[in-house]
Amino acid sequence: MRKISSLEYLSMSKANRAWYKFCSFFANLPAAIGRWFRSLPEKFGKLGAKIGGWFGGLWDALRYGNWKTRMSALIWGFGCFAYRQIGRGILYLAYEIIFVLFITLFGAQYLGKLGTLGTVQQIRDPDTDLVLVMGDNSFEILLYSMLTIAVLVFTVVVWILSIKNAYQNQLGYSIAKRAASGKDDIGQLLNHRFHLTILAFPSLTLVVFTIVPLMFMILVAFTNYNRNTLPPANLFTWVGFDNFAAVLTGQAKGLSGSQDAGRWSYTFWKILGWTLEWAVLATVTNLFLGMIVALLINKKSIKLKKMWRTFLVTVVAVPQFISLLLVSKMLNNAGIYNSILYNLGLPTVDWLHKSAPLAKFIIVVVNLWVGVPHTVLTCTGILMNIPDDLYEAAKIDGANPIKMFSKITLPYMMFVLGPSLITTFVGNINNFNIIFLLTGGSTGLADSRLATQAGDLDLLITWLYKLTVNGQQYDVASVLGILIFIVVAFFSLIVYSRIGSVKNEEDFQ
Repeated sequence: MRKISSLEYLSMSKANRAWYKFCSFFANLPAAIGRWFRSLPEKFGKLGAKIGGWFGGLWDALRYGNWKTRMSALIWGFGCFAYRQIGRGILYLAYEIIFVLFITLFGAQYLGKLGTLGTVQQIRDPDTDLVLVMGDNSFEILLYSMLTIAVLVFTVVVWILSIKNAYQNQLGYSIAKRAASGKDDIGQLLNHRFHLTILAFPSLTLVVFTIVPLMFMILVAFTNYNRNTLPPANLFTWVGFDNFAAVLTGQAKGLSGSQDAGRWSYTFWKILGWTLEWAVLATVTNLFLGMIVALLINKKSIKLKKMWRTFLVTVVAVPQFISLLLVSKMLNNAGIYNSILYNLGLPTVDWLHKSAPLAKFIIVVVNLWVGVPHTVLTCTGILMNIPDDLYEAAKIDGANPIKMFSKITLPYMMFVLGPSLITTFVGNINNFNIIFLLTGGSTGLADSRLATQAGDLDLLITWLYKLTVNGQQYDVASVLGILIFIVVAFFSLIVYSRIGSVKNEEDFQ
């Protein structure tokens, strides 16, 4: 795309400027992505420098520390006991003992089998169906290995802290002839390090209940864990990038049962296209219709403003899944709309199962009904906070209502709504309720090219749900989960870095 000068840009009409900006965004997108990837080495370098600095303290402790400090590398807390920090010493030593017992009695047996995910197959008596040989459980091996690795990482951190703590005691004792006491530690945790006290437990639960399961889900994408290899009766194994190749390119074969890889690829790209189409339509229609309704309600000539806002709050207060289930009943063949058409002597319409385009149009319309009230309430709050002085000054300068909207209202609203639009767009990509509760993800029209469990109205998130709950195809479902994250992160980071709320934050202040 040809780059134009500032004078050429200023000579354009407003419509041409908007189109030029739109085209420029996508024309410059590959270069922006390239710059981001080229900046990765520098970012990783800075991260490595910080990590290296932290380990540098360990090297100094081992190099310049006395025998008490170095002994802390073998007997954790020894440097604390030596300088009468009994409380710290007991905690370090107790953790070392618990860690050794954990690895010896539990973790080592699973880490040893992580490379193969088990080799012993379960054997049952064909006559009595009793288990003769229990065999390995690939699921437990993978899960407990991830837990053990997390414990190992945390243990390395504790081990380093034990050595550095001993070295700090050595330095402090050589200067002040005393090390920090337990009372000093408690004072630090309640004052200067109070943030560590508050964040310790949430961070632990984050690791155990979020990061470890997330790592487990990511690793499942590199296995053949599906309904044909369900443990403990069967073993699943590592398959590398075959699942990704099947979903993205259709090159891998024999994954998740008898489905050929080409159908996985065709289904993924078709559903991805509809997912992005839906996310854009749902976000844009809700934004502009909600903005128009908010402007109408906010006009000084409109009466009963509180009543209209109360109606909107009522729609928001009703749980969405109840509203959607009710609408799905109203739209079926025996629903109220077809009953009205029948009583009027008109032909009935199969709203959600006659054709995919009609069903998609109905879904977007229904989404307006459940989504516009949220936008209206948000926009109303913004409109009520735009300074009246801006409008009064514009009137004095002779600006008409359209000019005031384009120069004052719209820029102000878009500036504030920018970050919210990103979350709305991401929420629509993962909008499970409206698709699944209205249509189940399918019109019922056959498409032999679609892979198992997929429907022509499915989003990636609804297809993932079907693959896990109905199809037990966890390998491909994990791949979809990773790809959904990549899509969401890509659009979120690109848009967030370019919106005015971030680039020109000082303009609003």
